[in-house]
Amino acid sequence: MSSTASTPPGASAAHSKTNLDSIWERLAHAQVLRRRALGVLGALAVLTLPWIGSAWPESGWVNQGLEWLGLALIVLALLGRCACMLYLGGRKGADLVAEGPYAVCRNPLYFFSIVAVLGIGLQTGSLTVGLALALAAWAVFRWIVSEEERMLRACFGAPFDDYCAHVPRFLPRLSAWNSPRHVTVDLQGVWNTVRDALPYFLSIPVFEAIEAAQNAGWFHVRLWLY
Repeated sequence: MSSTASTPPGASAAHSKTNLDSIWERLAHAQVLRRRALGVLGALAVLTLPWIGSAWPESGWVNQGLEWLGLALIVLALLGRCACMLYLGGRKGADLVAEGPYAVCRNPLYFFSIVAVLGIGLQTGSLTVGLALALAAWAVFRWIVSEEERMLRACFGAPFDDYCAHVPRFLPRLSAWNSPRHVTVDLQGVWNTVRDALPYFLSIPVFEAIEAAQNAGWFHVRLWLY
């Protein structure tokens, strides 16, 4: 005579919770690696850029225009990240947010971070440097997004697959914008976003100091880039 073991009540739910906890742990570890990767990227930039100069004349309109464009992108990134936090309203990880910035792009926080890195790179007066730094940041975020999407798919299932089918991963599709009339605002989250983004503006005096050091002969430019 054969017997069939019955599944204890709640065992399936417990197993599901264990899987989600495991996914959250992997995601937390991936976020630590992301911060380290961005830290390494920033350190390499600081160590490398003193030996790189803009091929555009420092007082020329192209050089100055790129720096002002970079500043505008940094401001845009700050405002964009704050807008994302307005719509998150403390719900991150609890609900599938698909409104406001999240209706036009699945990862608007990362998108605006890439915009900020592009703006920071343009403070050198070189479009090439700006694009190279933005591309490196995109590569880091693209990797972490794959980890996050695995977690979100496990949490939300089919609704998340449908969301992915209609909303691009990075490049915003502005025509898809939709927003409720009222949103719940997490003021602490918005303030934290502003606080975390303020160091973006440090790139301006840092790169001005690098240019001054190059002009003073403290650093000898080895590579001129447009």
